[in-house]
Amino acid sequence: MIAVPTTPRARAAALTAAGLLLIAGAWWYGRTTPIHPLSGDEAVTLWLIVIGVGVAVARSFHLMRHPNGRWRQGAADGEPGLVLTPVSDRVLTAVWFAVQLPIIARWARLEDGREVGLAIGWTLLALGLLWVVVRPAHGHARQIVLNASGVRVHRRHLPWSQVRSARPNSGAGVRLDTTAGTLRLRGADYRVRDAEVAAVLQHYLDHPERRGDLAHLPDAPPELRSR
Repeated sequence: MIAVPTTPRARAAALTAAGLLLIAGAWWYGRTTPIHPLSGDEAVTLWLIVIGVGVAVARSFHLMRHPNGRWRQGAADGEPGLVLTPVSDRVLTAVWFAVQLPIIARWARLEDGREVGLAIGWTLLALGLLWVVVRPAHGHARQIVLNASGVRVHRRHLPWSQVRSARPNSGAGVRLDTTAGTLRLRGADYRVRDAEVAAVLQHYLDHPERRGDLAHLPDAPPELRSR
C-alpha cells in the first residue's frame, strides 16, 4: 500500500519528485524516439498540446465564472483582521505544466543549436511552473487586510480616516479612493469578484462601529459575499 503524503513538506517533496520525473521522461522520450517534422509522432504531439491548451482555457473560464477565493481571519498569522491573499490555481498551473512536456519531447532530439535552445527554454519554463505548483503564490506583501485601525493594501497601511470610498471600476477592478490618491485593485488576483471586494471595503468604511468585529470574523459577512 502506497503511503499518501500528509504534511505540506511531504506533499511538496512528492510533487517535486513527480514533476522532475515527468520532465526527465519527456527528455528521455525525445532523445530515444526523435520526433521529426511532419511525422505522425509530431501530429500526436500537436494534438496533445492542443488538448492541453483547451483544458487550460476551459479551466480559466471556469475560474472566472466561479471565483474560489475567500476572505479569512488573519489572527493566526499574527495580523488580526479580514485578509484577502493572492492565490494561484494549482490545477490550472499543473495543466500548463503538462502542456510543456510534449513540447520538450519535440525539441529534445537536439539536432542543432536552435533545438538545444528551445529544449532548454521550454524545460526552464516547465521548472518554473512546477515551482508554482509546489509552492503556490501566497503573496503576503500583496494582501488586502482590514482591521480596526485601517486597511493594508499590499505594503501600504491606510487609516480608515484616509479612505474615502471603494467601488468597482467601470471596466474591471476596484477603485479605492483615498486622501492621497486612488489605488486600483483587481479581485481576479484574489479569485474574488470585484463587486465583493468593493462591497466589503465600503461596508466597513460606512459602519465604523463594526470594525471591532474584524479581529475575530472567520470570513466576510454572508450578505457581502458574492453568490
